[in-house]
Amino acid sequence: MASRFLWRLALVAALGWMLAGGSQAQTFTLTHNGWTYSEDVGSQGMGNFIDPNSVDHMYQNWWWFRTNLDGYEKPLANLVSIMSGGANSVNLVFTESAGNLSNALLFKIDYTLTGVSSTQAYVSIDWSVQNIYGQIPQPITVDFFAYSDFDLNGTPGGDSAFALSPFDVQYSEGSTVVDVIASSGNLLGYDIDNFPSLLNLLNDSAVYNVSGLMPSTVPGDMTNVFQWRATLNLGDTLSGGLRKMVTLGAPPGPVIPEPGTWALMLSGLAPVALRLRKKA
Repeated sequence: MASRFLWRLALVAALGWMLAGGSQAQTFTLTHNGWTYSEDVGSQGMGNFIDPNSVDHMYQNWWWFRTNLDGYEKPLANLVSIMSGGANSVNLVFTESAGNLSNALLFKIDYTLTGVSSTQAYVSIDWSVQNIYGQIPQPITVDFFAYSDFDLNGTPGGDSAFALSPFDVQYSEGSTVVDVIASSGNLLGYDIDNFPSLLNLLNDSAVYNVSGLMPSTVPGDMTNVFQWRATLNLGDTLSGGLRKMVTLGAPPGPVIPEPGTWALMLSGLAPVALRLRKKA
């Protein structure tokens, strides 16, 4: 708990420039079938994934990127617009620099919350990044990172996490299970470790790449990162998907999603399977 408090203080300090400039933290909240999902865009995705019994299972979900013109990872921060698509969906748009190239990349992040039942829900996140730097057109290599920190059953410790497959990291505590499922194209891999190890790697001033890291101590306060990479010419788009599914009352041991559930999840990710698209 102390490390959580210290990290929040450090995060507030790191984001002080935003507040000093008059920017207000923006929180979106999605609801569907008794479930609630929210993130604070101004604090690197501090948020909640609350079940119908008012138990929160998530601490943070956010996005970092690095280009061949940068020497470290940067969080998405330059929010251009946030638009609601209804009670259970929202669209975020960011423009970010690549090295000294201002507004070189356009990021779009779409969230949709689906409450399947009183014991299961998932948030589908479709994302894309496009090279829009037209002043001196040049290829830009983009590494994109998805960071997750789930605190199952409302507690920051006691979670276990492992890779069920190269694109599915599963958290568990008691009978509560969370699957974080990434679309696989251009996916370099994942890391899993105790808080705040991976978050520190994303926020320091050095280059970080995933390496299939597994936690040395379990259970604990588990987090994970997925990483994708592609080189984008002007107009090219790298797009993908991430799905985060909470299941309550799961049986002990690893939970393999049933065929119908897998089909549902993969059908949702298929339209946004990572790909490079040329500008028409």
